[in-house]
Order: sequence, then structure tokens, then C-alpha cells
Amino acid sequence: MTGLSLLGMILLSMAWLFFIGGAVLNFQVWRAARRARPGGRASSGMPFLPGIVGSLAAFFTAGWALQRGYPLPWPWLWILLPLLLDVYCAGGLLLALFGLARRVSRRGPGA
Repeated sequence: MTGLSLLGMILLSMAWLFFIGGAVLNFQVWRAARRARPGGRASSGMPFLPGIVGSLAAFFTAGWALQRGYPLPWPWLWILLPLLLDVYCAGGLLLALFGLARRVSRRGPGA
């Protein structure tokens, strides 16, 4: 293994870890925002960065796997999957489409 490939492997593993940590953080912030009172303060997560980094990591991992001869069905699915798993990326758009973006209280403010 050359030094350049070792550096690439380290950067790729750091990208995967950043995606996993960022997606968990965004999910926790999203869940806290859903439980917050209407008009109350809610913390913010990292908007779309973990999904983009995870998609880039999947792109380079899929390229590596295909180059080495590993069978990888539907590589485009594995590249787009991190964007769907992050709730502040395309996954949040799907949650809003299904009405799960924010729970609204029917009792009104202050109730």
C-alpha cells in the first residue's frame, strides 16, 4: 500500500465517520425540534453537510469497489442513500412531504 492510498483510505473513513455523526446529530436536533413548543427555541444542526459528505464518500467507495471487481448492484442508489438518510437534506423534504416535518399543537399557543 502506498502512502497516497493510505491517505485516501484515512480520508474516506473520516468522511464516513463525519456522515454518521452528522446524521445522528441532525436526527437528534430534528427530534428535539418536533417536541419543542410552537414558537419556542430549537437548536439547529448542520444543514446539509453530512448528507453531501456521505454521498461523496459513497461515490468514492463505489468507485473503489467496482475497480477492484466487487459486484455492486445499483451504484447510484448507494450514492444517493446518504442524501435520503440525512433529515436536513433530501430526507427532510420527504418527511415534510409525508407531514412529519413538525408536529403542530391543536390546542394553540400557551396551552
